Formats: sequence, structure tokens, C-alpha cells
Amino acid sequence: KVLIMGLLVSLVGCSSFGGKKIEENDSVTSEFMGGEIKITYDKDGKFESMQASGSARMTSSLPSAREDAFIVAKMRAQQKLVEFMKNELESEHTKKTIYDSLQEGQNTGGQDSNEVNAKIARNLTEDIKTKSRAILKGVHIESKKFDTSTNTVLVVVKTGTKEIATAKTVYTLMGN
Repeated sequence: KVLIMGLLVSLVGCSSFGGKKIEENDSVTSEFMGGEIKITYDKDGKFESMQASGSARMTSSLPSAREDAFIVAKMRAQQKLVEFMKNELESEHTKKTIYDSLQEGQNTGGQDSNEVNAKIARNLTEDIKTKSRAILKGVHIESKKFDTSTNTVLVVVKTGTKEIATAKTVYTLMGN
């Protein structure tokens, strides 16, 4: 179990592979906005998941203050996802970040890696843009933490291909 968890953390927690070649089933993660947004995709540029983090401070000592801060932090994280998809997704900076993440670990089998990685970056951004509505429907809270020393709440929201399928199923089961 420890070995599996270590492998998962190393795959998801980094935007590069430290010189390791990307294998057939490996995922690549690129970080944006100082690590507040992370996009995970396969070596061909197929979208797998996206996550964002948001934080909020407790503003009072009322019993409901912590829950209010969780709600604000969740809304900030969701807002970051929406703004990223609306404003940053097709920027050259985003494509370059994806390209650089791929460049560090991609083995293109003799093809020009610059051309292949640029195409993958374009395909990924187009894939996310095309699926943006479905991506937003699959958003859920991945984790939430409360830091007692700073009275701050941190919420991480996540969406991905599995979450999108689940959202579609729930929508169908509810008769819509």
C-alpha cells in the first residue's frame, strides 16, 4: 500500500518527471497560478483532471464561522477554475507550461519533439475548452483543511473525466 501511495503522490504531485521518460500509462501534471490550478493529462494530451485551491479566513468566533469560511474558500476555488478556463486556457503561457512539462519527460519515438509537444499542448487546450461545461458540472470538494494557527480554511476542488461521468449518471438518475 505504501508503495502504491508513493507512486500516486509522485505522479500527481509534480509538474515534471525529473528527467524520467513518460511511459505509456503515465500522467503529466502542469501547474498554473503558482500551483493553485493543476491540470493532469496523458502523454497524448487527453484531459484527465483539473483541480484548484481556494482559501478564506474565519472572520468571527461564531459557531457557523468555520462553515462560512469553507463555503467562501470553495467558491474561490471554483471561481479560479472558471476564470482559468475563460481567460487563461488559450494563452501562450498556458501552452508553454504544458509544452515544458511534456518536454521534460516525453519520448517521441524519433519524431521532432518540439512539434509533437506543441501539438499536444494545442490538443489539450482545445479538449478542455470543448468540454468546459461538462468539466464544471463534475466539480467536487477533494479536500478541506482548517489551520488553527491562522484561522484559515483551505479547500481543493477537483473535476475530471471520472467526475464528469458520475455527474451525468446522477443527472440521469434524478430524471433530468
